[in-house]
Amino acid sequence: MSWLFGMNQRPQDFSQFVPPPGASGGDGGPDGPNDRGKGNTSMEAYRFDSAALERAAKAAKELEKSAFAKEALNLSLMQEETKQKEIMTRAKEMEVQIEAAKAEGKRIEQEERRKTLQEQSKLDQQKSQYQDQLARKRYEDQLAQQQRMNEDNLRRQEESVAKQEAMRKATIEHELE
Repeated sequence: MSWLFGMNQRPQDFSQFVPPPGASGGDGGPDGPNDRGKGNTSMEAYRFDSAALERAAKAAKELEKSAFAKEALNLSLMQEETKQKEIMTRAKEMEVQIEAAKAEGKRIEQEERRKTLQEQSKLDQQKSQYQDQLARKRYEDQLAQQQRMNEDNLRRQEESVAKQEAMRKATIEHELE
């Protein structure tokens, strides 16, 4: 910060503020007081060329003096309005496309939900059919088991009756002897 107080100052080169030769007609020529014989310096890239700005100002003055200045201004305003309307139209088209994409996404989502529900109901139906089939099979197995038990009981009773008959016969034969 010593440069703020004027210490350690280096000589400043103000050649960037000198207009290029032929731009303003001043003392900026090769033999002028601002030329120190340095040739191309690194500051030359930062020089401001006012020639283009002066040409634009001159063209604007000529345009103002022209008889068709109002028409040219109106034409440029109409062109600008047209561009803005085109941009607005594109923006509206984009909004419509976005809305259409959202609607399509919702439609696809609903379709997927419907398919999922159909598959779920199909699976539920298959599950209930399988459970019904298992219940019938269990019932048939129970009936078959009960029938076997009844047959076994009947056979045992018949055997018991046959044994009793045999014992009675044996008893009667024993008594007869």
